[in-house]
Amino acid sequence: MRNVKQYFLAAAALTLTAASTFASGDQAKRQTVPVEVSLKAGSATYAAKGQGTCTHAPRASIYDIASQQWMARHEEDGRSVQLIFWKPANGSAEMFSLSVSGKSDVSISTVRGGQTSGSGTVKFEPSGKGGTFTVDAKGKAGEPVVGTFKCDAFTPAIAEGGN
Repeated sequence: MRNVKQYFLAAAALTLTAASTFASGDQAKRQTVPVEVSLKAGSATYAAKGQGTCTHAPRASIYDIASQQWMARHEEDGRSVQLIFWKPANGSAEMFSLSVSGKSDVSISTVRGGQTSGSGTVKFEPSGKGGTFTVDAKGKAGEPVVGTFKCDAFTPAIAEGGN
Protein backbone atom coordinates (compact mmCIF):
# COMPACT_ATOMS: atom_id res chain seq x y z
CA MET A 1 0.00 0.00 0.00
CA ARG A 2 2.84 2.35 0.84
CA ASN A 3 4.39 1.93 -2.66
CA VAL A 4 1.03 2.75 -4.30
CA LYS A 5 0.77 5.93 -2.21
CA GLN A 6 4.34 6.90 -3.12
CA TYR A 7 3.58 6.24 -6.80
CA PHE A 8 0.57 8.59 -6.74
CA LEU A 9 2.54 11.29 -4.89
CA ALA A 10 5.36 11.02 -7.46
CA ALA A 11 2.87 11.16 -10.35
CA ALA A 12 1.23 14.24 -8.84
CA ALA A 13 4.61 15.94 -8.42
CA LEU A 14 5.51 15.15 -12.04
CA THR A 15 2.17 16.53 -13.25
CA LEU A 16 2.72 19.76 -11.28
CA THR A 17 6.25 20.06 -12.68
CA ALA A 18 4.98 19.57 -16.24
CA ALA A 19 2.18 22.09 -15.66
CA SER A 20 4.66 24.70 -14.39
CA THR A 21 6.95 24.07 -17.35
CA PHE A 22 4.07 24.61 -19.78
CA ALA A 23 2.95 27.70 -17.85
CA SER A 24 6.47 29.13 -17.98
CA GLY A 25 6.59 28.49 -21.72
CA ASP A 26 3.19 30.17 -22.16
CA GLN A 27 4.34 33.23 -20.22
CA ALA A 28 7.23 33.63 -22.65
CA LYS A 29 4.78 33.63 -25.60
CA ARG A 30 2.89 36.72 -24.40
CA GLN A 31 3.46 39.49 -26.88
CA THR A 32 3.37 43.21 -26.29
CA VAL A 33 1.66 45.63 -28.63
CA PRO A 34 1.30 49.42 -28.76
CA VAL A 35 -1.40 50.64 -26.36
CA GLU A 36 -2.75 54.02 -25.38
CA VAL A 37 -4.56 54.57 -22.07
CA SER A 38 -6.43 57.68 -21.01
CA LEU A 39 -8.38 57.04 -17.80
CA LYS A 40 -9.56 59.24 -14.97
CA ALA A 41 -10.16 57.24 -11.78
CA GLY A 42 -11.56 59.48 -9.07
CA SER A 43 -9.18 62.44 -8.82
CA ALA A 44 -6.24 60.53 -10.35
CA THR A 45 -5.43 60.14 -14.03
CA TYR A 46 -3.77 57.26 -15.82
CA ALA A 47 -2.37 58.42 -19.15
CA ALA A 48 0.14 56.30 -21.03
CA LYS A 49 1.29 55.48 -24.51
CA GLY A 50 3.65 52.55 -24.95
CA GLN A 51 3.80 48.76 -24.94
CA GLY A 52 1.18 46.63 -23.23
CA THR A 53 -0.59 43.30 -23.47
CA CYS A 54 -3.82 42.93 -25.45
CA THR A 55 -5.37 39.50 -25.99
CA HIS A 56 -8.55 38.03 -27.41
CA ALA A 57 -10.16 34.62 -26.93
CA PRO A 58 -13.01 33.99 -29.38
CA ARG A 59 -14.16 31.08 -27.18
CA ALA A 60 -13.91 31.48 -23.43
CA SER A 61 -16.09 30.96 -20.39
CA ILE A 62 -16.57 32.58 -17.02
CA TYR A 63 -18.85 31.12 -14.35
CA ASP A 64 -20.22 28.74 -17.03
CA ILE A 65 -21.15 31.62 -19.33
CA ALA A 66 -19.71 31.00 -22.81
CA SER A 67 -18.25 34.29 -24.03
CA GLN A 68 -15.67 36.03 -26.12
CA GLN A 69 -13.01 37.60 -23.92
CA TRP A 70 -10.64 40.52 -24.42
CA MET A 71 -7.91 41.59 -22.01
CA ALA A 72 -5.92 44.82 -22.11
CA ARG A 73 -3.06 45.59 -19.70
CA HIS A 74 -0.48 48.32 -19.29
CA GLU A 75 2.10 48.76 -16.53
CA GLU A 76 5.04 51.05 -15.88
CA ASP A 77 6.69 53.00 -13.08
CA GLY A 78 4.89 51.19 -10.25
CA ARG A 79 1.42 51.61 -11.68
CA SER A 80 -0.84 49.39 -13.77
CA VAL A 81 -4.25 49.12 -15.35
CA GLN A 82 -5.98 45.94 -16.51
CA LEU A 83 -9.34 45.54 -18.22
CA ILE A 84 -11.00 42.19 -18.94
CA PHE A 85 -14.10 42.42 -21.12
CA TRP A 86 -16.58 39.57 -21.63
CA LYS A 87 -19.19 39.37 -24.41
CA PRO A 88 -21.55 36.44 -23.65
CA ALA A 89 -22.47 34.20 -26.58
CA ASN A 90 -26.10 34.06 -25.37
CA GLY A 91 -26.57 37.78 -26.04
CA SER A 92 -26.88 38.76 -22.37
CA ALA A 93 -25.28 41.96 -21.05
CA GLU A 94 -21.53 42.39 -21.44
CA MET A 95 -19.39 42.17 -18.29
CA PHE A 96 -16.01 43.54 -17.28
CA SER A 97 -13.45 43.78 -14.53
CA LEU A 98 -11.14 46.76 -14.27
CA SER A 99 -8.23 47.26 -11.92
CA VAL A 100 -6.26 50.49 -11.65
CA SER A 101 -3.23 50.63 -9.34
CA GLY A 102 -1.03 53.64 -8.73
CA LYS A 103 -1.71 56.95 -6.98
CA SER A 104 -5.19 55.65 -6.28
CA ASP A 105 -6.38 52.06 -6.49
CA VAL A 106 -9.76 51.19 -7.98
CA SER A 107 -11.30 47.79 -8.71
CA ILE A 108 -14.60 47.27 -10.48
CA SER A 109 -16.24 43.99 -11.47
CA THR A 110 -19.62 43.49 -13.12
CA VAL A 111 -19.00 39.77 -13.76
CA ARG A 112 -22.16 37.81 -12.95
CA GLY A 113 -21.54 34.75 -10.82
CA GLY A 114 -18.62 36.36 -8.99
CA GLN A 115 -18.40 39.07 -6.38
CA THR A 116 -19.42 42.32 -8.04
CA SER A 117 -17.99 45.68 -7.03
CA GLY A 118 -18.85 49.06 -8.49
CA SER A 119 -20.92 49.46 -11.64
CA GLY A 120 -20.84 50.78 -15.17
CA THR A 121 -20.33 49.86 -18.78
CA VAL A 122 -17.52 49.24 -21.19
CA LYS A 123 -18.09 49.58 -24.92
CA PHE A 124 -15.75 47.98 -27.44
CA GLU A 125 -15.17 49.36 -30.93
CA PRO A 126 -13.02 47.08 -33.13
CA SER A 127 -10.62 48.73 -35.55
CA GLY A 128 -8.36 46.72 -37.87
CA LYS A 129 -6.47 44.15 -35.77
CA GLY A 130 -7.17 46.11 -32.56
CA GLY A 131 -9.82 48.29 -31.04
CA THR A 132 -10.80 50.80 -28.38
CA PHE A 133 -12.57 50.21 -25.08
CA THR A 134 -14.57 53.12 -23.67
CA VAL A 135 -15.12 52.95 -19.90
CA ASP A 136 -17.94 54.72 -18.06
CA ALA A 137 -18.05 53.29 -14.55
CA LYS A 138 -18.05 53.94 -10.82
CA GLY A 139 -15.89 52.26 -8.21
CA LYS A 140 -17.24 50.71 -5.01
CA ALA A 141 -16.99 54.07 -3.19
CA GLY A 142 -18.80 55.84 -6.04
CA GLU A 143 -15.67 57.37 -7.59
CA PRO A 144 -16.10 57.89 -11.35
CA VAL A 145 -13.82 55.94 -13.68
CA VAL A 146 -14.01 57.15 -17.28
CA GLY A 147 -11.81 57.07 -20.34
CA THR A 148 -10.41 54.88 -23.09
CA PHE A 149 -7.99 52.02 -23.58
CA LYS A 150 -6.78 51.51 -27.16
CA CYS A 151 -4.99 48.38 -28.40
CA ASP A 152 -3.30 48.46 -31.81
CA ALA A 153 -3.73 44.67 -32.09
CA PHE A 154 -4.87 41.63 -30.12
CA THR A 155 -2.79 38.48 -29.73
CA PRO A 156 -4.32 35.07 -28.93
CA ALA A 157 -5.24 34.64 -25.26
CA ILE A 158 -3.37 31.98 -23.30
CA ALA A 159 -5.50 29.75 -21.08
CA GLU A 160 -4.68 30.29 -17.41
CA GLY A 161 -6.77 27.59 -15.74
CA GLY A 162 -9.89 25.51 -15.93
CA ASN A 163 -10.56 22.71 -18.38
